Amino acid sequence: MKTYILLLLSTLTLCAQNPKSFAVLGDVIYDDVSTFQTLKSFPPMSQYKEELNTYIISANKTKKIGYKVDVKESSITKKNYLEMLRKLSKKHDAIDMSVKKCFANAITDEDSATINTMVGLGVIDPTDYKGDLINYYEEFGEDHNLSNIKSMYELYVIPKHKDTNNTKNVNKNEERIKRMRAKAKAKDEALVKAVSEEKKREKAKVLSAQKEELGIQ
Repeated sequence: MKTYILLLLSTLTLCAQNPKSFAVLGDVIYDDVSTFQTLKSFPPMSQYKEELNTYIISANKTKKIGYKVDVKESSITKKNYLEMLRKLSKKHDAIDMSVKKCFANAITDEDSATINTMVGLGVIDPTDYKGDLINYYEEFGEDHNLSNIKSMYELYVIPKHKDTNNTKNVNKNEERIKRMRAKAKAKDEALVKAVSEEKKREKAKVLSAQKEELGIQ
């Protein structure tokens, strides 16, 4: 019984992690699945429901393949797995654009509920809309629930040392913005690294073939 429990815990731990192969790129793709799952039932994003659903299904299938690639139990090569990640990355970027479009429309339409929710979900970087959001909070903050924008407003407008609670809110907001920026940077770096590794593998194959032909291998 004890052995079974340990085995179960080990399996659950493995499932909670992302595949290690091309992890920097894969983590960005897989970690956003739960957020996209939430967006799928978010009314303002209803027109993108099919796009989100397709991404979620593809990401989950690719993740399972990634686990097998890690332990070399898949008929799919690392090169093919990388290509699958690249395609998912493009879909991820397309969804990001749809999210930004939805958010921009919410600002134009003065849709406070949508603005507050999307900032809270972390699907947009609020600093990209800093001026708009500060102005929006000053105009509608007293009348609408804009709790997720308030911390950013305090960060850029109200002095940090005003009170202890405000300082805590500011620090939390700074940390969230840093995480979002680090995530975007990691994605870009992962793609560059993945392409570089693939070029190295191809070069090594060519060199090995040449040595074999010359009989020096």
